[in-house]
Amino acid sequence: MDQVTNSKSNQGRKIVIIVIIAILLAANGVLLWQFFTQKEQITTITTEKTKVISERDELTKQKAELQAQLDSLVTMNNQLSSKLKISDDEIAALQTKINNLQYSGGGGNYGASKAELDKLKAEMKAKMEQMATLQKENEGLKSDKDALNSSLNDEKSKEQQLAQDKDILANKVALGSVMSADNFKITGAKFSKSGKESATSSAKSTQKLKICFTVSQNLVVDKGTKTVYIRVLGPDKKCISSGSQTFKTNGQDTPYTVSQDINYNNQKLDQCIYWAKGSAYTKGKYIVEVYLEGNLIGSSSTMLK
Repeated sequence: MDQVTNSKSNQGRKIVIIVIIAILLAANGVLLWQFFTQKEQITTITTEKTKVISERDELTKQKAELQAQLDSLVTMNNQLSSKLKISDDEIAALQTKINNLQYSGGGGNYGASKAELDKLKAEMKAKMEQMATLQKENEGLKSDKDALNSSLNDEKSKEQQLAQDKDILANKVALGSVMSADNFKITGAKFSKSGKESATSSAKSTQKLKICFTVSQNLVVDKGTKTVYIRVLGPDKKCISSGSQTFKTNGQDTPYTVSQDINYNNQKLDQCIYWAKGSAYTKGKYIVEVYLEGNLIGSSSTMLK
């Protein structure tokens, strides 16, 4: 009886142990399933995260490249002529699109962001091509401007040279138009009752001063009648003049002693002019200045004793 009871008791314990082992095995199976399932999920999440980071970095890199292209576009645009520049509104619109280019990751965001990025890259490429064309046009305008400036400078140089040549010619003409004379000779003259003239250095015997000179050849001045003005400075170095008769020299009214018209035909002309004092000549040195057309053409002197 006791043996039968013990046998049943042992048998029950075995069943319990088997059940417990079965439960533990089932639990372990569940735990293993959960472990591998979670491991797969972690692997999937890690892969997705790596992909998102890679996509974000790539978009960020290309966004930076677009920004660099836009900055370069702005720099080149500022160097263009105002008539050729891309408008500020177009550049501002591109900048706004670049600023708004975002990527949050996951789902279809990458595809949408990539599509927007590609669209913006195409737009930027078109702008850069437009810029290349504008730069060529700008270079052409600059070359034309440089050529025009060079031509203007050449014309200005020619004009300045012509003005200088004109001034030089005018100066030459002015210098050439100034008449000159040489062979000046001043002597005292006395006359016999018969009118015969003879030279004298005696103040008492002198009746007139004889002033002789040769007007030089000058092909520049006009032919015709010209007036010779003579100033005689007495021993006191003052001009012997009536005081009322003057002529223009150096822009001033200047008293003269005697004047005489001559007929000049551009060739050498020997001329003698006589001047009678009207009273006795005092002893001393007499200086004679000869003027023609307002210019001093020579002077000489004589001593009366």
